[in-house]
Amino acid sequence: MKNLKLSIKILGVVLMAGLFACNDGDDPSFKGRANVKATDAAVDAENVNAVYLSVSEIHATANGQTKTVVSFNTPKKFNIMAYQNGATYLMGDGELDAGSYSDLRFITSGESDSYIELDDGSTKELVIENGTTTGYRIQGAFEIATNTTTDLVADIDLRKALVATADGSFKLRSTARVVAEDKTGKIEGTVSQSADASERIVVYAYESGTFSASEENAPADGNTRYEGSINSAIVTANGSYTLAFMEEGDYEVVVAKYTNQDDDEDMEFEGRLNSSIMINGSLFNKISVSSNTTISANLLIN
Repeated sequence: MKNLKLSIKILGVVLMAGLFACNDGDDPSFKGRANVKATDAAVDAENVNAVYLSVSEIHATANGQTKTVVSFNTPKKFNIMAYQNGATYLMGDGELDAGSYSDLRFITSGESDSYIELDDGSTKELVIENGTTTGYRIQGAFEIATNTTTDLVADIDLRKALVATADGSFKLRSTARVVAEDKTGKIEGTVSQSADASERIVVYAYESGTFSASEENAPADGNTRYEGSINSAIVTANGSYTLAFMEEGDYEVVVAKYTNQDDDEDMEFEGRLNSSIMINGSLFNKISVSSNTTISANLLIN
Protein backbone atom coordinates (compact mmCIF):
# COMPACT_ATOMS: atom_id res chain seq x y z
CA MET A 1 0.00 0.00 0.00
CA LYS A 2 2.84 2.39 0.85
CA ASN A 3 4.41 1.64 -2.52
CA LEU A 4 1.10 2.36 -4.26
CA LYS A 5 0.72 5.73 -2.50
CA LEU A 6 4.31 6.63 -3.39
CA SER A 7 3.70 5.74 -7.02
CA ILE A 8 0.57 7.89 -7.13
CA LYS A 9 2.48 10.84 -5.66
CA ILE A 10 5.29 10.44 -8.21
CA LEU A 11 2.75 10.22 -11.03
CA GLY A 12 1.12 13.42 -9.79
CA VAL A 13 4.43 15.24 -9.75
CA VAL A 14 5.21 14.07 -13.31
CA LEU A 15 1.79 15.17 -14.57
CA MET A 16 2.14 18.59 -12.96
CA ALA A 17 5.61 19.02 -14.48
CA GLY A 18 4.21 18.13 -17.89
CA LEU A 19 1.36 20.57 -17.40
CA PHE A 20 3.78 23.40 -16.60
CA ALA A 21 5.96 22.44 -19.56
CA CYS A 22 2.99 22.67 -21.90
CA ASN A 23 1.81 25.99 -20.51
CA ASP A 24 5.15 27.75 -20.12
CA GLY A 25 4.56 29.66 -23.37
CA ASP A 26 1.78 31.58 -21.58
CA ASP A 27 3.81 32.22 -18.45
CA PRO A 28 5.90 35.43 -18.49
CA SER A 29 8.52 33.69 -16.36
CA PHE A 30 9.33 31.43 -19.33
CA LYS A 31 9.89 34.22 -21.83
CA GLY A 32 12.83 36.28 -23.07
CA ARG A 33 13.36 39.05 -25.60
CA ALA A 34 14.97 39.16 -29.05
CA ASN A 35 16.56 42.38 -30.26
CA VAL A 36 17.00 42.18 -34.05
CA LYS A 37 19.65 44.04 -36.06
CA ALA A 38 20.64 43.80 -39.72
CA THR A 39 24.05 44.05 -41.39
CA ASP A 40 25.63 43.45 -44.79
CA ALA A 41 28.81 42.58 -46.60
CA ALA A 42 29.57 44.31 -49.91
CA VAL A 43 27.59 43.77 -53.11
CA ASP A 44 29.36 42.60 -56.28
CA ALA A 45 27.38 44.67 -58.79
CA GLU A 46 29.27 47.90 -59.46
CA ASN A 47 26.24 49.91 -60.58
CA VAL A 48 24.08 49.22 -57.50
CA ASN A 49 23.87 52.24 -55.22
CA ALA A 50 21.34 51.01 -52.64
CA VAL A 51 19.24 47.95 -51.74
CA TYR A 52 16.08 48.91 -49.89
CA LEU A 53 14.18 46.41 -47.76
CA SER A 54 10.75 47.19 -46.36
CA VAL A 55 9.83 44.90 -43.45
CA SER A 56 6.43 44.85 -41.74
CA GLU A 57 6.98 41.95 -39.33
CA ILE A 58 9.75 39.74 -37.99
CA HIS A 59 9.00 36.11 -37.23
CA ALA A 60 11.05 33.30 -35.69
CA THR A 61 10.69 29.53 -36.15
CA ALA A 62 10.72 27.01 -33.29
CA ASN A 63 10.04 23.31 -33.93
CA GLY A 64 8.34 24.18 -37.21
CA GLN A 65 6.04 26.73 -35.58
CA THR A 66 6.15 30.44 -36.40
CA LYS A 67 6.36 32.98 -33.58
CA THR A 68 5.97 36.72 -34.08
CA VAL A 69 8.90 38.70 -32.71
CA VAL A 70 7.60 42.15 -33.59
CA SER A 71 5.05 43.83 -35.87
CA PHE A 72 5.64 47.38 -37.04
CA ASN A 73 2.82 49.92 -37.34
CA THR A 74 4.87 51.51 -40.11
CA PRO A 75 7.15 49.16 -42.08
CA LYS A 76 10.86 49.44 -41.41
CA LYS A 77 12.43 50.60 -44.67
CA PHE A 78 16.22 50.81 -44.86
CA ASN A 79 19.17 50.56 -47.22
CA ILE A 80 21.00 47.41 -46.14
CA MET A 81 24.11 48.49 -48.10
CA ALA A 82 24.63 51.33 -45.62
CA TYR A 83 25.48 48.87 -42.82
CA GLN A 84 28.81 47.13 -43.47
CA ASN A 85 32.05 46.28 -41.63
CA GLY A 86 30.24 45.70 -38.33
CA ALA A 87 27.70 48.53 -38.60
CA THR A 88 24.10 47.44 -37.94
CA TYR A 89 20.57 48.73 -38.47
CA LEU A 90 18.42 48.33 -35.35
CA MET A 91 15.10 46.88 -36.50
CA GLY A 92 13.26 46.29 -33.23
CA ASP A 93 12.69 43.88 -30.39
CA GLY A 94 9.96 41.67 -29.05
CA GLU A 95 9.08 38.90 -26.61
CA LEU A 96 9.54 35.21 -27.42
CA ASP A 97 9.07 31.94 -25.59
CA ALA A 98 12.36 30.75 -24.13
CA GLY A 99 13.85 27.93 -26.16
CA SER A 100 15.63 26.97 -29.38
CA TYR A 101 14.94 28.61 -32.74
CA SER A 102 16.06 27.70 -36.26
CA ASP A 103 15.64 30.92 -38.26
CA LEU A 104 14.25 34.43 -38.57
CA ARG A 105 11.77 35.55 -41.21
CA PHE A 106 11.45 39.09 -42.54
CA ILE A 107 7.87 39.61 -43.74
CA THR A 108 8.11 42.28 -46.42
CA SER A 109 5.41 44.94 -46.69
CA GLY A 110 4.72 44.73 -50.41
CA GLU A 111 6.18 43.39 -53.63
CA SER A 112 7.17 46.86 -54.87
CA ASP A 113 8.24 48.31 -51.50
CA SER A 114 11.66 46.62 -51.60
CA TYR A 115 13.81 47.62 -54.56
CA ILE A 116 17.25 48.34 -56.02
CA GLU A 117 18.53 51.84 -56.72
CA LEU A 118 21.18 52.13 -59.44
CA ASP A 119 23.95 54.71 -59.73
CA ASP A 120 22.00 56.66 -62.35
CA GLY A 121 19.07 57.07 -59.96
CA SER A 122 16.81 54.55 -61.66
CA THR A 123 15.25 51.67 -59.72
CA LYS A 124 14.79 47.97 -60.37
CA GLU A 125 12.43 45.44 -58.88
CA LEU A 126 13.80 43.32 -56.03
CA VAL A 127 12.22 39.88 -56.15
CA ILE A 128 11.88 38.23 -52.71
CA GLU A 129 10.12 34.90 -53.07
CA ASN A 130 7.34 34.49 -50.47
CA GLY A 131 8.47 37.78 -48.93
CA THR A 132 4.95 38.99 -48.13
CA THR A 133 3.69 35.57 -46.96
CA THR A 134 6.11 33.22 -45.19
CA GLY A 135 8.87 35.84 -45.40
CA TYR A 136 12.50 36.13 -46.38
CA ARG A 137 14.28 33.34 -44.52
CA ILE A 138 17.46 34.07 -42.55
CA GLN A 139 18.96 30.77 -41.42
CA GLY A 140 20.75 30.03 -38.16
CA ALA A 141 20.10 28.38 -34.81
CA PHE A 142 19.83 30.56 -31.71
CA GLU A 143 18.58 30.36 -28.13
CA ILE A 144 16.23 32.65 -26.25
CA ALA A 145 16.84 32.49 -22.49
CA THR A 146 14.32 33.27 -19.78
CA ASN A 147 14.27 36.89 -18.58
CA THR A 148 17.15 37.76 -20.92
CA THR A 149 17.47 39.93 -24.03
CA THR A 150 19.35 38.26 -26.89
CA ASP A 151 20.85 40.51 -29.57
CA LEU A 152 20.40 38.83 -32.95
CA VAL A 153 22.23 40.01 -36.07
CA ALA A 154 20.80 39.16 -39.50
CA ASP A 155 23.76 39.16 -41.90
CA ILE A 156 22.28 39.56 -45.39
CA ASP A 157 25.65 39.52 -47.26
CA LEU A 158 24.41 40.92 -50.57
CA ARG A 159 27.50 39.58 -52.34
CA LYS A 160 25.86 36.15 -52.24
CA ALA A 161 22.21 37.04 -51.75
CA LEU A 162 21.72 39.57 -54.57
CA VAL A 163 21.71 38.20 -58.12
CA ALA A 164 20.60 39.74 -61.41
CA THR A 165 17.85 37.95 -63.32
CA ALA A 166 17.41 37.52 -67.07
CA ASP A 167 14.60 40.10 -67.23
CA GLY A 168 16.76 42.86 -65.73
CA SER A 169 15.38 42.72 -62.20
CA PHE A 170 17.21 41.47 -59.11
CA LYS A 171 16.49 38.57 -56.81
CA LEU A 172 17.31 38.29 -53.11
CA ARG A 173 18.33 34.70 -52.38
CA SER A 174 17.84 33.09 -48.97
CA THR A 175 21.56 32.80 -48.22
CA ALA A 176 21.52 35.14 -45.19
CA ARG A 177 22.52 33.97 -41.70
CA VAL A 178 21.44 34.99 -38.21
CA VAL A 179 23.80 34.89 -35.22
CA ALA A 180 23.60 35.76 -31.54
CA GLU A 181 25.87 38.79 -31.27
CA ASP A 182 27.40 37.86 -27.91
CA LYS A 183 28.59 34.56 -29.38
CA THR A 184 30.57 36.17 -32.17
CA GLY A 185 33.98 37.79 -32.59
CA LYS A 186 35.64 39.88 -35.26
CA ILE A 187 38.61 39.44 -37.58
CA GLU A 188 40.35 42.55 -38.86
CA GLY A 189 43.70 43.52 -40.26
CA THR A 190 45.50 44.59 -43.40
CA VAL A 191 46.34 43.04 -46.74
CA SER A 192 49.88 43.68 -47.98
CA GLN A 193 48.79 44.29 -51.58
CA SER A 194 46.65 47.33 -52.34
CA ALA A 195 44.27 47.84 -55.25
CA ASP A 196 43.98 50.82 -57.58
CA ALA A 197 40.74 52.32 -58.90
CA SER A 198 40.37 49.63 -61.58
CA GLU A 199 40.93 46.73 -59.16
CA ARG A 200 39.25 45.14 -56.18
CA ILE A 201 40.63 42.77 -53.55
CA VAL A 202 38.20 40.71 -51.50
CA VAL A 203 38.81 38.57 -48.41
CA TYR A 204 36.56 35.51 -47.98
CA ALA A 205 36.25 33.56 -44.72
CA TYR A 206 35.56 29.80 -44.72
CA GLU A 207 35.09 27.36 -41.90
CA SER A 208 38.45 25.61 -41.64
CA GLY A 209 38.81 22.79 -44.15
CA THR A 210 35.71 23.61 -46.22
CA PHE A 211 37.19 25.66 -49.09
CA SER A 212 37.38 23.98 -52.49
CA ALA A 213 39.18 25.48 -55.49
CA SER A 214 36.19 24.47 -57.62
CA GLU A 215 34.33 27.43 -56.11
CA GLU A 216 36.53 29.69 -58.24
CA ASN A 217 35.03 28.33 -61.45
CA ALA A 218 32.47 30.42 -63.31
CA PRO A 219 29.30 30.00 -61.20
CA ALA A 220 26.07 28.50 -62.45
CA ASP A 221 23.22 30.91 -63.14
CA GLY A 222 21.84 32.29 -59.90
CA ASN A 223 24.95 31.39 -57.89
CA THR A 224 28.12 33.26 -57.03
CA ARG A 225 31.83 32.53 -56.80
CA TYR A 226 33.00 31.53 -53.32
CA GLU A 227 29.48 30.30 -52.60
CA GLY A 228 30.55 28.41 -49.48
CA SER A 229 32.15 31.35 -47.71
CA ILE A 230 30.75 32.41 -44.34
CA ASN A 231 31.62 36.09 -44.70
CA SER A 232 33.49 38.46 -47.01
CA ALA A 233 35.01 41.93 -46.98
CA ILE A 234 36.29 44.31 -49.63
CA VAL A 235 39.77 45.57 -48.85
CA THR A 236 39.73 49.35 -48.47
CA ALA A 237 42.03 51.81 -50.24
CA ASN A 238 44.36 51.82 -47.21
CA GLY A 239 44.60 48.02 -47.24
CA SER A 240 42.37 47.23 -44.26
CA TYR A 241 39.54 44.69 -44.03
CA THR A 242 36.93 43.68 -41.42
CA LEU A 243 35.05 40.39 -41.04
CA ALA A 244 32.41 41.08 -38.40
CA PHE A 245 30.00 38.81 -36.50
CA MET A 246 32.06 35.63 -36.91
CA GLU A 247 30.81 32.74 -34.79
CA GLU A 248 33.26 30.88 -32.55
CA GLY A 249 35.46 28.48 -34.48
CA ASP A 250 38.44 28.09 -36.80
CA TYR A 251 38.52 29.83 -40.16
CA GLU A 252 40.70 29.92 -43.24
CA VAL A 253 40.75 32.93 -45.54
CA VAL A 254 40.92 33.26 -49.31
CA VAL A 255 42.04 36.48 -50.99
CA ALA A 256 40.85 37.14 -54.54
CA LYS A 257 41.52 39.90 -57.05
CA TYR A 258 39.06 41.43 -59.48
CA THR A 259 39.85 43.89 -62.29
CA ASN A 260 37.82 46.01 -64.66
CA GLN A 261 39.09 44.35 -67.82
CA ASP A 262 36.65 45.82 -70.35
CA ASP A 263 36.01 49.29 -68.88
CA ASP A 264 32.37 48.61 -68.04
CA GLU A 265 30.44 48.78 -64.77
CA ASP A 266 31.52 45.35 -63.49
CA MET A 267 34.71 43.90 -62.06
CA GLU A 268 35.84 40.60 -63.57
CA PHE A 269 37.40 37.80 -61.54
CA GLU A 270 41.15 37.64 -62.14
CA GLY A 271 42.17 34.95 -59.68
CA ARG A 272 43.13 33.99 -56.16
CA LEU A 273 46.16 35.60 -54.54
CA ASN A 274 48.51 33.36 -52.58
CA SER A 275 48.45 34.62 -49.03
CA SER A 276 49.72 33.85 -45.53
CA ILE A 277 48.16 34.77 -42.18
CA MET A 278 50.27 36.67 -39.69
CA ILE A 279 49.06 37.04 -36.10
CA ASN A 280 51.29 38.69 -33.50
CA GLY A 281 54.34 38.23 -35.69
CA SER A 282 53.81 34.49 -36.31
CA LEU A 283 52.45 32.69 -39.38
CA PHE A 284 49.29 30.57 -39.14
CA ASN A 285 47.18 28.58 -41.59
CA LYS A 286 43.91 29.36 -39.82
CA ILE A 287 42.32 31.97 -37.57
CA SER A 288 40.65 30.93 -34.30
CA VAL A 289 37.76 33.15 -33.23
CA SER A 290 36.32 33.36 -29.71
CA SER A 291 33.23 35.22 -28.51
CA ASN A 292 33.56 38.94 -27.84
CA THR A 293 37.13 39.12 -29.11
CA THR A 294 38.81 40.89 -32.02
CA ILE A 295 41.57 38.99 -33.82
CA SER A 296 44.15 41.10 -35.62
CA ALA A 297 45.25 39.05 -38.64
CA ASN A 298 47.38 40.62 -41.35
CA LEU A 299 47.34 38.90 -44.72
CA LEU A 300 50.65 38.75 -46.57
CA ILE A 301 50.41 38.33 -50.33
CA ASN A 302 53.19 36.00 -51.48
